[in-house]
Amino acid sequence: MAFSSSWRARLEEVITGLYGFPGIMVVGLLRRLGIEDVVRISRITDARISGKGDLAYIVSIADVEKNRYASEIRILTRGGDEFYLAGEGDSSPRWSPSSTKLAFISRRGAGKEEKGSGIYIWGLRGEARRVAWFRDGVSDLEWFDESTLAVLASVPRPQLYDPDGDYIISDRIPVWFDGKGFVSHVYQQIHLVDVDSGRISRLTEEPNGVMGFSVCGGEIYYYTREDWRRPLHHVVKKIRPGGSPTDVVKDYTVSRVSCIDGDIYMLAHQRSIGMSSHYRLWGIDGSRASCLSCGLLDRNIEIIAGDYMGSPSIVYSDGGRTVFSIVDRGSLRDIVRRDGVIYSADSRGDIAALIYASPTEPPEVYMLSQDSLKKISRVNEWLVREVRLYSPIYESVEVNGEKIDGWVMVPEGVGKKPLILYIHGGPKGMYGYHFNPEMQLMVSEGFIAAFCNPRGSDGYSEEFADIRGLYGEKDYEQIMGFLDRVVSKYPVDEKKMAVTGISYGGYMVNVVITKTDRFAAAVSENGIADWIADYWASDIGFWFDPDQIGGTPLNNLDEYVKKSPAFHVSRVKTPLLIIHSMEDYRCFIDQSLAMHIAMLSAEKVSKLVIFTKGSHGHSVSAEPRHRKKRLEIKLSWIKEKLGLTGQGGGQAGQDVGGR
Repeated sequence: MAFSSSWRARLEEVITGLYGFPGIMVVGLLRRLGIEDVVRISRITDARISGKGDLAYIVSIADVEKNRYASEIRILTRGGDEFYLAGEGDSSPRWSPSSTKLAFISRRGAGKEEKGSGIYIWGLRGEARRVAWFRDGVSDLEWFDESTLAVLASVPRPQLYDPDGDYIISDRIPVWFDGKGFVSHVYQQIHLVDVDSGRISRLTEEPNGVMGFSVCGGEIYYYTREDWRRPLHHVVKKIRPGGSPTDVVKDYTVSRVSCIDGDIYMLAHQRSIGMSSHYRLWGIDGSRASCLSCGLLDRNIEIIAGDYMGSPSIVYSDGGRTVFSIVDRGSLRDIVRRDGVIYSADSRGDIAALIYASPTEPPEVYMLSQDSLKKISRVNEWLVREVRLYSPIYESVEVNGEKIDGWVMVPEGVGKKPLILYIHGGPKGMYGYHFNPEMQLMVSEGFIAAFCNPRGSDGYSEEFADIRGLYGEKDYEQIMGFLDRVVSKYPVDEKKMAVTGISYGGYMVNVVITKTDRFAAAVSENGIADWIADYWASDIGFWFDPDQIGGTPLNNLDEYVKKSPAFHVSRVKTPLLIIHSMEDYRCFIDQSLAMHIAMLSAEKVSKLVIFTKGSHGHSVSAEPRHRKKRLEIKLSWIKEKLGLTGQGGGQAGQDVGGR
């Protein structure tokens, strides 16, 4: 059964009259979201357009029974033909200049004991073939010409590599890197691969490795660190096959170089507020870089998408959403500006492929043509058809003279409701109009979900992103000010409130419970508790912490102690659940151990859950069984501590009206 648009509008009016706020849209009888649904949502990544307008993108589908993700490359030609390439670990599809071949990275055909990854070529018919294998893995590739690929792959550093993997030797930092493991004994270099013979030749010998590259006009532009001790200081270089590299521009912090219509561009900043500075669009002409977005846009640019309608196209963050825009002759023109988020963008000529999601629409692939957006994939549409999804209600509050954006998602029903306050990571992360499966799950279970963007968040001015030296202070005040607004306006049971966050959000949870006892439960995930230990152990601690906290533990110990919640647990009254993953090298496991041991030593309530596998982003990237158990543990803890065990919330599978 489906309601007409007039009925939906009338029902929305009735709901607003009953509950005093909008945000619940009834479209039919839908069931509640369950944990199994969250795990089943497919990942869609890396949509790429060919010169002829053909589309390729990656879909990773959860196989819960086998506890793995099955990845496949889906191809849709401009003529309407569809093809599917399925293999283990397929990623990074790249069209050849003639659009007649598709290269990609894969581990298809490799056994569990075989290290590395390969380069495969598909000729638009038949089976894909392996053309090269790199024992230490491939991170990126791009066509140099119709018969040659430029490949960014890890290679051993001389005298520091044990081929059996029994040990590693380090003479620099970081020793390890999150999502990769030990890295000090290898570095990334650019190689050329002949796709006919499979012959590999190394092109670069950079002592600090290559971070990224782009092919442009018979040359390869790439960026590398000037010195491994100063990892934010980069130099852009160029090289031709058989030649030597030459410097192009120096002393920028670069996140991307990209060739558009024969011209080279980069996303970079000059550390005006340290690592949190906004990335801006620069054009490179010879040995000079000119900022093309400065003066037009005081927002962080996340993506250079390519050429759209003859101009460079970008994606930038703005107030909880991301915007697809073009920089055209000294002006900025927004093309796609909706209450949603663009995760990937690739543009060429008069079309663009976007991976887009909104709060009530899981990620899908969309094609943009003549400024009109059309949905191409239907991978996650089952969720929209079957399950109630909730729209966020925008709320803003002024705290100490600064406007803070926030949102609230409210379940159906009358009476007071428990609340979960979410704190995002970063600190230069951003909440807003994302599709957030966990929040949708918690609202389906009867909780109000509240979330905001305090100082330090992305999506606002560069000055607003600057929270150096103020961790746990201004951000805390603004988060609590937002909570006060929510409690005053919505039917919140103040005795049944929980707070949770991951990474910087996990750190802020640890801070929050040392400053207030408003919460009946807290869940800190992969966060920081001891900045002193973080400086030594984190993959980025040796440069991140001096930039954000100030100095080092050797010359600013008092500030490191002041900002470390493990030293202040005597004030805690809130029961704390700590979740961490053993392979997290960003916020190392010692952080959760510090908080857990400090809490128990002070006779506070603390439970530590360590997942034996998983990197810093394990909440979204780990195996299906892992992700399912994490949600079960988290939900159970919050319900128990809020006195909701066996009551409240909905049961997955129950039919309800709404979206």
